[in-house]
Amino acid sequence: MVIPNAFSLVLVLFVAGCAQFTNRSGDDPLAFLAPGSEMQLVRDLEISSGETRVFFQRGQVITKGELDYYHPSCDLEVRTLKQTPQTVTKDLFIIGKLTSGRESVVDLGKLKVADSGPLARIFTERGVSVHRYLRVELHSALQPDVMRLTCRGAWDDYNMARFPSAVEIKLALGEIMAFH
Repeated sequence: MVIPNAFSLVLVLFVAGCAQFTNRSGDDPLAFLAPGSEMQLVRDLEISSGETRVFFQRGQVITKGELDYYHPSCDLEVRTLKQTPQTVTKDLFIIGKLTSGRESVVDLGKLKVADSGPLARIFTERGVSVHRYLRVELHSALQPDVMRLTCRGAWDDYNMARFPSAVEIKLALGEIMAFH
């Protein structure tokens, strides 16, 4: 009889531990990215020649070279690479599939340490640094070349990196895009 009671206790603790990850209020903070929702591009955007993306951070359009990897950012991507500048015009886009993932930014590999003492053995490797991202497909009858919006959390070590929050996404985009 001890085994079933122990099993029941473990099961209850497991379920209780999982419960903290559910949204008890029923409000999804990322509902504005749900398939079928709308995203309004409120101004024309230019994509530089030889590029397929335009980047946003802190409510501003920036170049890839200006990107602060330690701060959340977003980019709008088109399908066609052109050797001339491209313009994405003001438009209402329908949000399609939402996906998530991670992008490796740099692999620091093994740290070379001259000391062979206990501390040197503990700190011999560093993890991969990543961005966790949320990506939404975008659909427009007027601009079928517009492919998607990707928003990334801050660059961090693999175990510490997190997805961008709704607030971080909206701050990265500023008044350039509005969600309905």
